[in-house]
Amino acid sequence: MEHGKQGRARRAGPARISGKNQVTLPVAVLRSLGLHAGDPVDIEEEDGRIVIRRHRSRFDDVVGTLPGFTEAVDVEAERDAWN
Repeated sequence: MEHGKQGRARRAGPARISGKNQVTLPVAVLRSLGLHAGDPVDIEEEDGRIVIRRHRSRFDDVVGTLPGFTEAVDVEAERDAWN
């Protein structure tokens, strides 16, 4: 995993894949990226590597640009109200 601010990889030694296909991520890496338990991430394969990225919602670019449209708005409820 690469750290975008410093452009260098942070490693904490080998990890193992559990019987349930789970991997524990190093706390130092998570902290440096500002990720916390429960944060959504996207996992992809690129050129033979596993890449984990912070998940970006399709609404991230519009949050705060429209009056009343903030992260606190329940998008599903708002969409239902428009019908």
